[in-house]
Amino acid sequence: MSEWKDPQFYVDMVENRYFANVDKYDLEKVLACFCEDAVFTIQSAHSTHRGRDVEIREMFINLFRNYAPKMVHKDFRHVVDPENQRIASQFNVELISSEGGEEILLTNCNFFYLENGKFKEVYVYMSDGQNVLG
Repeated sequence: MSEWKDPQFYVDMVENRYFANVDKYDLEKVLACFCEDAVFTIQSAHSTHRGRDVEIREMFINLFRNYAPKMVHKDFRHVVDPENQRIASQFNVELISSEGGEEILLTNCNFFYLENGKFKEVYVYMSDGQNVLG
């Protein structure tokens, strides 16, 4: 059985390989989760970033800079479709802004479409419409 057929692979990918490294501000490990030609869409803000090495990289650099004091993703709930290499994840986010120290609490939902075990397309819906990803 391919690891991509195991639902736990997708949960681990989202929680431990992706969001755990986002929360650690580890840019290279975060980017390693994406296909080179990945597309990252913040649907609630009508914003799309194309390509891991330029636009998605820049998006994460800005995110890490804008929320350097605190970034935590937690309380995950998932729906996994291993046959189609997909996972939908609902979670809570706690952020503190680098400018002014404002605390931001969100409940988000992301839809991840994978190809060969990496994110090919990601769609983000943020609870209040605020685009913290830029």
